[in-house]
Amino acid sequence: MILQQKNNNPKSSFAGTSLYLFAAKFFPALAIFITTLFFSHKLGAEEYGQYQNFWIQLFFLSAIATVGFPVFALTYSGTKLLAIIQRITRNQLLLFACFLLLLSVIFGSFQYYSNYTNPFLTGAFFMLFACVVFSDSFLIVFKSYRKLISVNLVYSLLFVGLHYWKISNDIPFNDFLKALIFLLFLRLAVNTVIIKRHASGLQNLVEEIEESEWIRIKKLWIQLGLNDVIQVLFRWIDKFILSFILAKELFGVYTNATIEIAFLPLIFSAVSSAAVQHWAHHQSTKTLQDQIGILHFSSRILSSMVFPLFFFLLFFREEFLITVFSEKYISGVWIFVCAQLVLPVRAYPFTALLQSHHRGDIINKGAVIDFILACVLMYPLYLLMGLPGVALSFVISTYWQAGDYLVHASRLLNTPIENLLPGRILLRKFLLFAAITGLSYFSFTQIFSSTTGIFWAGMISLFSVGGISLLYEWNKNTKQNEYTA
Repeated sequence: MILQQKNNNPKSSFAGTSLYLFAAKFFPALAIFITTLFFSHKLGAEEYGQYQNFWIQLFFLSAIATVGFPVFALTYSGTKLLAIIQRITRNQLLLFACFLLLLSVIFGSFQYYSNYTNPFLTGAFFMLFACVVFSDSFLIVFKSYRKLISVNLVYSLLFVGLHYWKISNDIPFNDFLKALIFLLFLRLAVNTVIIKRHASGLQNLVEEIEESEWIRIKKLWIQLGLNDVIQVLFRWIDKFILSFILAKELFGVYTNATIEIAFLPLIFSAVSSAAVQHWAHHQSTKTLQDQIGILHFSSRILSSMVFPLFFFLLFFREEFLITVFSEKYISGVWIFVCAQLVLPVRAYPFTALLQSHHRGDIINKGAVIDFILACVLMYPLYLLMGLPGVALSFVISTYWQAGDYLVHASRLLNTPIENLLPGRILLRKFLLFAAITGLSYFSFTQIFSSTTGIFWAGMISLFSVGGISLLYEWNKNTKQNEYTA
């Protein structure tokens, strides 16, 4: 009821949707992050590398298996999505089932080759994992946030518990995988029951899709699906290739050094998706002023989290790697630094506007060039810098992609680029957070003698500064909304 009352206020409904979308995916991401840290301390470097090999290949191939549906679905309301699903034929569903089976066989083969894991178990886990991603997407579009959050919370607690059980009892990986498969099956079963209840309630509201509209929908799905696959290729291709080339110990070092900081991708995705859903459900307010306002607000929110985190990781890099992963992985410190240089560009939802205007062609073009540029730069920079150069190649191409999307968004709205970016605000915040974090690091190194003490002092400072900045932006937005109301 609270959200419904605020829906007349575009930024309030946008902020609420962002929080729900983040919370919906928060607990599974937290569970994976916790278990990764736990295993990095408890397992040897080789066994830990094998564990990371499993998840990286899973994420890489499962994103291909979901054919962009999680991104595509957010463009529409629940009733429209049901109408789209009803237009899919049985032959198309059968073809997709064969495609999913093929990818599960490939994943099982990769795991047998890399880790000598039972290919039938890994294949089954892959299929269930992909189906869970589909089911979560339906629940998000149906706005069943509380139920989704509850299911994911219970799943995450059991997921962490199973990892503790494996370590405590030295359980073989195949037996551990059987337990994970059963847990994943339960999660999918509960999601399916919730989806059926929502679908039955909306069935009477579903309208038929005309052929001309169906053609546009299929085109958008193809474009967004292709873009999603390219983005995943870009995100994981270095680790995916290196998982077959590097020794397991060295692969574990590279994986930890290039780890995406927990929840930041979720935050970025939630804010960007909330903007797309906001424009999809508030067509009457989809004016130039509203679109720029939402972009500015989302950028201020993102920068309040991204900038403090970036400077924390830059100054506290060694303390972070030693405390979080252990001293075994300190050799990857410069890989880590190069990988984190991409963070500042995450303070703006570059693709949200393009997706809202159904310009998947622009998104795909930029993604393809971005991917090609990263691959072209990868080997020369590797020869020049070693593994840090591999991480840096993806940073450079990401900045190019962001600039390209910004130019196209400017042309789409027929407004200068400087109007799309709250440039002065971002620059002031960037310099302010740099000064605060730098002074904090200098002070903590003088006060504390242990690496752990410096790290936790830095963490407290990070959350304090970021929290204050977020509250400031939130209160500022609330006051503006009250004034305009």
